[in-house]
Amino acid sequence: MREIALFPLNLFLLPGDYTQLYIFEDRYKQLIKHCLNTHSQFGLPFSNKLNTKNYGTLVSLVEVVKEYPGGEMDVVIKAEGIFKLEQFFYQIDNKLYPGGRVTDLEIPTEAKASASLEASFKNYLIQHEIYNSELLAKQKLGLFEIANALQMNDLERLELVSLGSDRAMDRFLINYLRYLELLHEQEQNVFQNLYLN
Repeated sequence: MREIALFPLNLFLLPGDYTQLYIFEDRYKQLIKHCLNTHSQFGLPFSNKLNTKNYGTLVSLVEVVKEYPGGEMDVVIKAEGIFKLEQFFYQIDNKLYPGGRVTDLEIPTEAKASASLEASFKNYLIQHEIYNSELLAKQKLGLFEIANALQMNDLERLELVSLGSDRAMDRFLINYLRYLELLHEQEQNVFQNLYLN
């Protein structure tokens, strides 16, 4: 268990994912400046009542894209890992921002997709004309590369990492692709019925 700075958000990222945040509160401006000065990571506890396991994302600061006259910032962060929040503090070390004690989860961040999942995923990209040349050309895609490309919602991402093992996550993603295909078929059927009427 260790203590880290926290920025609670209703957002759950998977390892390898990037996102941009707008920082406007004084406490989080202080947090970002601390991370810039110390090259330290911070946590995003997933603030959702369905997050019964108290999971969150460990992130690193990639870039301050823009700084505004009032000190507000646009920043890019990258998800590095997943943690379980054990204890929350509204302030740490006389700072304005919160922190907490966390346990890093042992999740297979480097796990590769099975041949079946990789084939299904690439077939999905081609069928839906999502021409991501990097993903289509790459051999041995990672599980989280595929999961991030599918743009699952926060709760689906949470369900994925809750599975723990790479085999279970692989099966989940294969079934998720089947689910997307069924949705697409239903949309096509509705469209054709409307067109025929």
